[in-house]
Amino acid sequence: MGDSFDISDNRRTVLALKSGNEAAFKAVYMAWSETLRRYAETILHNEVDARELVQELFVTLWLNRRHLDEEKSLRNYLLRATHNNALRECQRRAIRLRRQELLKAQNSVESLSENPDEAENERPEELLLPAIARLPHQSRRVVEMNYFEQKKHAAIASELSISRRTVETILYKALRRLRGEIKKI
Repeated sequence: MGDSFDISDNRRTVLALKSGNEAAFKAVYMAWSETLRRYAETILHNEVDARELVQELFVTLWLNRRHLDEEKSLRNYLLRATHNNALRECQRRAIRLRRQELLKAQNSVESLSENPDEAENERPEELLLPAIARLPHQSRRVVEMNYFEQKKHAAIASELSISRRTVETILYKALRRLRGEIKKI
């Protein structure tokens, strides 16, 4: 068998991948990488990130090839994995952007504390992000997950390995503290 591999038979292709057939892997990569890159780019709006995402997808495919199911469509698996990975990257970008905004807001509050006359002109909403940044770590994380990431109390509790009631208590105390800080201004 030469370097070419016919990927038209899904079952045969998946079985070849599972057995470590590099020609099959190369054929799948050549057949799908550009389509997957274009699809990822429609979600990410960035060609470099889309290329990187597809490269990582194929590395993961190769490393986890033994877990593939020959009864399921490899095409659908690749498209769904690309979709899910691109959405996760969008979420990571949004979180990075929020963190940058929080840091910027915190820095502006620090500079305002050096120039108290300017603080009188600031609106309470503009002081909310820095006030959130000053919360204790777990309180800040719960507030961010609830209000910025739009997660429900049960999801937050599960992710942080705490009870739903603890999440509610943390939110209550954090919001009370935030209201107090804004009223002081």
